[in-house]
Parts: sequence; structure tokens; C-alpha cells
Amino acid sequence: MTRRIEVGSIGRVEGEGALDLTVENGALTSVRLDIFEAPRYFEALLVGRDHREAPDLTARICGICPAAYQMSAVHALEAGTDTILPPTLRALRRLLYCGEWIESHALHLHLLHAPDFLGYQDAIQLAGDLPDVVKQALE
Repeated sequence: MTRRIEVGSIGRVEGEGALDLTVENGALTSVRLDIFEAPRYFEALLVGRDHREAPDLTARICGICPAAYQMSAVHALEAGTDTILPPTLRALRRLLYCGEWIESHALHLHLLHAPDFLGYQDAIQLAGDLPDVVKQALE
């Protein structure tokens, strides 16, 4: 017996998502997780602008991960100018990325997953009963 489970939309992930599972004779045989986002066309914001504005403009694409977008623009500018970075600067950039990952995971855990785990519809309702849980994410 084959059973297929399709979840067309998964909330509380960064972006949009879908899940497709196949179970054959009681055993999971296939899992497909799709995380997707519609195009945002932020490139149009850069047309006609000074190239030095690109890192600051692209950093505003995402409020959760601005450093990733900002550094993508910086990497593009550096590639276009054949810029080679010293190892110490590469290490500092790595620290910036790591800090952003920690922040993103903490916000995701406290504001998106905690309400589900604790039986609340969202972080606003959670904050009404357990404000310390939400404050912890914002500190």
C-alpha cells in the first residue's frame, strides 16, 4: 500500500514551503521539502544607481538576514574589480555571518517555533502569557 502526503504550504519558515512525503508499506520512501520565494525584483532598485550604493540597498531585502544580502553585493563588486581580500578580512566577514546565523536562529526559535511548542497561535499571544520567553528573543 502506498500513501502520499502533500502539504502545499508550510508556514513559519523563512520564505514559503511545501512538503511531499511517500510512504510504502509503512516505510517512508520519499521526502521532498521545497522552500521557495517569489521573485522580489530588487535588482530594479539598483538600475541607474552608483555601484557603491548596492551593498546598502541590498541589505534591506531581508530584515532577518541583511548581512547575507549586503555581502552578496560586496562580493559581486569585488569580483567585478578583481579585488582579493586578505585572510584577516575574510575571517572578520565569517564572524559577521556567524553572528547573523545565531541571531536568525534565536529569533526563529523564540518567535516562530516557541508559540507552536507552547500551544499559542503566534508570538503576540505568547507574549501576553509568557512575556519573558518573547523578551529573551529580543535581548
